[in-house]
Amino acid sequence: QEACCLLVLQVAPKARKNLFFEWTLNRMRTIFYTMHFRGQTSPTTADPKVLRTTASATSAVLTTQIRSSGVESNFQALDGQLAFMESELRLAGPTSFQGDGTISLGDESEHVLRFSVVERGHFDPDIEPGTMTGTSSWKVEGGEGQFSGARGFITSAFIITGSGEFSDYQLGLLFFPN
Repeated sequence: QEACCLLVLQVAPKARKNLFFEWTLNRMRTIFYTMHFRGQTSPTTADPKVLRTTASATSAVLTTQIRSSGVESNFQALDGQLAFMESELRLAGPTSFQGDGTISLGDESEHVLRFSVVERGHFDPDIEPGTMTGTSSWKVEGGEGQFSGARGFITSAFIITGSGEFSDYQLGLLFFPN
């Protein structure tokens, strides 16, 4: 037996700035999203233990298919505007970091989401030689535009190569007061 799960994130022509799937839960407006950010990470000139990242993500469809042979997944870009992420990671130990950042949506960037690391993020430099592979939970701390009053969490799984190439898969769950 094969099972299939499909999450479709497609932007309607009149709502191109909204890259997120919305539903109502316990009288709060809730948004669930997944994105794949790609960009560049580099140490700051003032402190090599501080890494700055700039990245962008497209509208996308994520499919996960479970088969008797195992799991397969595909992340496919769609037409639509971009999301932009800027973050700063501060190395807090040999395999941990703290940090914060923003995600802005659309060309005009009037919708901005602010976040910071919950406790500490973790990375492992030994999974793939020459890379820093890691994960973190980000706490959503409000924002502007669509994200005014937002609260929630973002889970991040990322890879930073030795040349600074950045790839980050994010899963977010956001809550808004009515």
